[in-house]
Amino acid sequence: MAKRLSVKLGVNHSDLLKYGVFDGFTDIDSRLHIDPSLLKNCKIPEFSGSYEKFRKYFSDTIKILKFSKFPNDRFFKDSQKRLTFKEIGNTALGYSDSGTKGNAIGKVLAGNILATTKLILDAGIEDPEIFELIGVLEKGVGADRISDMTLAVLIRDFLEYTQRVSKDLQIKTTTFKYGKDTFLLPSELRKPLIFVPTTILNDLPMAEKWSDIDVVCAYNEQLRKEVSEIIGATWKDAMKIHKSDLRKYLIDNPIVLSDLIQSYKNKPKNPYNFIDDPLGEVVWADLSSVVAEKYPLLIQVDLTSENIFDIVKKICLQFGSLIENNGWFEYLYNEQGKLKHERASQLLFYGVSEAYCEANNLDLNRETNAGVGSLDFKISKGYNAKVNVEIKYSSNPNLLKGFERQLPTYNRAEKTDHSILLVIKTTEKSSSIDNLLKVQEVMLNKNPNQRIPEIIVIDGTPKKSASKRK
Repeated sequence: MAKRLSVKLGVNHSDLLKYGVFDGFTDIDSRLHIDPSLLKNCKIPEFSGSYEKFRKYFSDTIKILKFSKFPNDRFFKDSQKRLTFKEIGNTALGYSDSGTKGNAIGKVLAGNILATTKLILDAGIEDPEIFELIGVLEKGVGADRISDMTLAVLIRDFLEYTQRVSKDLQIKTTTFKYGKDTFLLPSELRKPLIFVPTTILNDLPMAEKWSDIDVVCAYNEQLRKEVSEIIGATWKDAMKIHKSDLRKYLIDNPIVLSDLIQSYKNKPKNPYNFIDDPLGEVVWADLSSVVAEKYPLLIQVDLTSENIFDIVKKICLQFGSLIENNGWFEYLYNEQGKLKHERASQLLFYGVSEAYCEANNLDLNRETNAGVGSLDFKISKGYNAKVNVEIKYSSNPNLLKGFERQLPTYNRAEKTDHSILLVIKTTEKSSSIDNLLKVQEVMLNKNPNQRIPEIIVIDGTPKKSASKRK
């Protein structure tokens, strides 16, 4: 079962929270990333001057790059070295017991970023914030790369923070060397575990959250009109076009790009809301820790290859009951009543299923490489039987495709014996579910002996008698 960082370290979850540490999970990648803009207001001592360091690092890179006259000259290569970062160790933003999940920035990607940056510099824009927004412009650069880049530049600040918290909480540490300095840090797989403050975490870069073209062209009405005609009425529409096209437009129109950077600087910076948890990144763990005791599910049979499907199905039906009858549908929506990403439901089921298996002492394990959206259960002692569970919203446009193509293909590839498509109804309309059931019926009538994925429908629509969140 996936474990919190606190469990791995043998400390209380509340103690890590007191120090502002994100209590991440093993074997599950978090969708949260370090947002460099949030460093400006970080109150943790080790990060008091971090944003200035971050900004200076890229300001100095720009100064060097400005002297470059042609690709791969000495100044370009010096700048390229500054943007080439090795993979960082476990950051507790999601790592595996079998390895880290960090992203390196290699020579080629660094060169691509600098080529784009050089075009921007030649257009007369020298703001180091270019590198915070590079994910908008450069293919292969997203929130995770910007996060890792920030960590790499400020690695000493993160190591000092981790060392202090570990000492205060009396966490077992190992000596690691970084440059000429040594640090006492917790470890996993002979690599340091690096703590990350919750106050500098976000789900997406600020640039990708902008929904109104006014923040892109705040001061020039004619410019705003031109941009609206070219890239759509909203910045969200702009994010749908190819990055190379958007890059070309912004570089060809430096006034727009300059306005974009200024708007980015002025926009209020808010960290991820862990209370509402709009992505469902942490609430599932809190719920799964009490679900077996509060809503017991007794499975009084010995697990065999013959009954594994019935047991997994029973867990699925219990999950459905929690959603429909115990108010858990609330955890599929944020405080504004907007449906969370499908991943939130997948994480919720993931936690529930493993909690019930553990409570019933079932030797039923989730395949660690199966991912979250598609959970592959297996018996680990003496059997090869497997049951695959796929979770999708009824509003997912790929619902039917997932049933007809993806799930059967996965089953064949993984030699899965049975499969269940767990559909969570998220709208009052039921046409997508009706179509799905019709296709299932046609497939069964055509070949009664073929293994068709079983469909379980859960009503996840909001109820008027919603209980209060706890």
